Amino acid sequence: MSSNPSCPCNDHVCEFHPVNHDKGCNLCVEDSVRTREIPKCFFLKIRENVDDITDWSFESFANLVSKDVKK
Repeated sequence: MSSNPSCPCNDHVCEFHPVNHDKGCNLCVEDSVRTREIPKCFFLKIRENVDDITDWSFESFANLVSKDVKK
């Protein structure tokens, strides 16, 4: 069970996923910010399936949000 039950990410292999430690979302968010990326859970709020996403950058997220708003 995740230390954050609201985490929608299913990448349990990721060392930063809350199932792999007791620090909740902190490690994931810290790593994402350090690498100028957005955590996967934000993308999952916009799209149900993110398997085809390879660019987790701020810009990629902004483009995805912009497309979603135009729907």
